[in-house]
Amino acid sequence: MAGNMGRELLERAHALVPVLRGRAAETEALRRIPDETMRDLFNAELLKAVQPERWGGFEIGLDDALRITAALGRGCGATAWVHGVLSDHQITLGMYPEAAQADVWAASPEAVACSGLALAGKARRADGGYRLSGRWSFSSGSDHAAWVFVHSHAPTDAPSDKSSDSADQRPRTAYYLVPRDDFQIVDTWHVVGLSGTGSKDILIEDVFVPEHRRLFVDEANEGRAPGTKVNPGPLFRMPRLATTPFLLTAPAIGLTEAMLEQFVESIRTKASRGVKLAELGTIQMRIAEAAAEVDAARLLLERDCAETMSVMRQDGALTLDQRARNRRDMAYASTLCARAADRLFTAAGANGLYDGNEMRRQFHDIRAIGAHFVNSWDVAGTTFSKVTLGLEPGPGPL
Repeated sequence: MAGNMGRELLERAHALVPVLRGRAAETEALRRIPDETMRDLFNAELLKAVQPERWGGFEIGLDDALRITAALGRGCGATAWVHGVLSDHQITLGMYPEAAQADVWAASPEAVACSGLALAGKARRADGGYRLSGRWSFSSGSDHAAWVFVHSHAPTDAPSDKSSDSADQRPRTAYYLVPRDDFQIVDTWHVVGLSGTGSKDILIEDVFVPEHRRLFVDEANEGRAPGTKVNPGPLFRMPRLATTPFLLTAPAIGLTEAMLEQFVESIRTKASRGVKLAELGTIQMRIAEAAAEVDAARLLLERDCAETMSVMRQDGALTLDQRARNRRDMAYASTLCARAADRLFTAAGANGLYDGNEMRRQFHDIRAIGAHFVNSWDVAGTTFSKVTLGLEPGPGPL
């Protein structure tokens, strides 16, 4: 059933591509996703793809969700990015305690959450929960979110999960879930790539967060979050950092595929100083290399997501090697897409420099995706090698 739904949602995503492409310039100018585009995503039920079934979602596989987000990237990189981020967050919300999930979805099944994932702010104990203050950057899709979860330290006297067998004695951190009335959006988003994502700052000033709206990060990253008691499906038992960020790499696949198609189409009839560019061996090699790179990137991600789902469906757990490889492949796929984009954009000529040129927008969006922490080759590559060599992976969780 989930596989059939995944294919149907993918068809709906492909059907939206021309619409999204027609709005891409408007999206970039607005610096956020247009209301019409959000309605299209809701009407096509694409934001329910990975939402828990008990709250009206479809719980399709991570591999199917990857293909859907990549497909949207063929129309608009910013829209695909926001879809990937919000889908990641639907999975994360399903990891929260049942009471927190009810807060979000019981009255509003279509509610989505933005986030502030860099460790910041301060949480202190209060009767029945916490008092939270701080400011978090890069909150994609915040204009359309009814909730936000932000990353901050857990007070040292915060209740612990007694079932944890982790030997890690570092101070714990947590995601604190806050409704729209309790946070402010600060418009700081003036950028050259992914301009339409509305990735603004979140400001929270001394807000009360009840105990049930706190999710320890280590529990989410180890597949033992409290939400698995009511959402036992594979998506909510995945180690979060080693799996859900595939949806943040996926937009680069669709963007690069679309960029390559447009480059090929433009080259067919293009000439410079009387020379037909399609006949130049150098141009032909650029096309071949870019095509191979984006194909390799897609195959890496699809393999990893399919294997992750297979392990989860068998009630297994990803090994440290698999988690390190997943993180490696997220970053390397993004790196491959960036190389392909560089190769194509360099040969696009001066026309590619104009505002409004689709390849210019795609190039900057692909580069912006590569700038995200989960797509950093410097971080993921060294982490993978440390694990392969039997060393400690480093301070960041896997």
